[in-house]
Amino acid sequence: MTILYGGAAVGATLPRAVQAAGLVGGCALLTAPSAHHVARVEEHGCATPTGPVDLSCVYEARVFTPKVELRWVEAGYAVLLTEDRSLLPAFFGESVAPLSAVATPDAHYLLWGEVGAPASDGGRDSGRVSGKAEVAAQGWVTLRSARIGTLTVPMAPFPVKNRVRLVAREYVVADEVHGNAYVAEERLMGFEPYAPEEDA
Repeated sequence: MTILYGGAAVGATLPRAVQAAGLVGGCALLTAPSAHHVARVEEHGCATPTGPVDLSCVYEARVFTPKVELRWVEAGYAVLLTEDRSLLPAFFGESVAPLSAVATPDAHYLLWGEVGAPASDGGRDSGRVSGKAEVAAQGWVTLRSARIGTLTVPMAPFPVKNRVRLVAREYVVADEVHGNAYVAEERLMGFEPYAPEEDA
């Protein structure tokens, strides 16, 4: 059995919550009125390859490492989730009931686009890409798709696989009365390279 622990903070700004959670080096999904940012957590905030993200405009955030996820909303409510109770700092002192899971399967979300430079025809042929790795910036990978354009995610470049997926862990709980099992919670963990042949 796996236990998911949580702690909450009220009245927390996003920069303060990120700092208190100790998430430097982690990934951040940041939602603002005019943009959705996929960023990396740095010492003094969150950044993309083009520079720092203005966190004052963000109204919802999910920030994560393989061991911890922070969720924050503009109202100032922040929750930190982890399987390791020692990773819950005192800042997140409001109690969240532990969740006892009977199973913890991984879930995967495939991102739009493929890793590589535009095809020689400029991408007009159904959005094909060349398969050559494109260097966005050190520690970042750029995905391209005719439908959405480009998406840059924080991860180390990889030589063979040409897709990227977001990895999450689901927490399956059994109902104490009827015994029915259901996914009670999900925790984001990071991005990983992927090749469609893996599921063949």
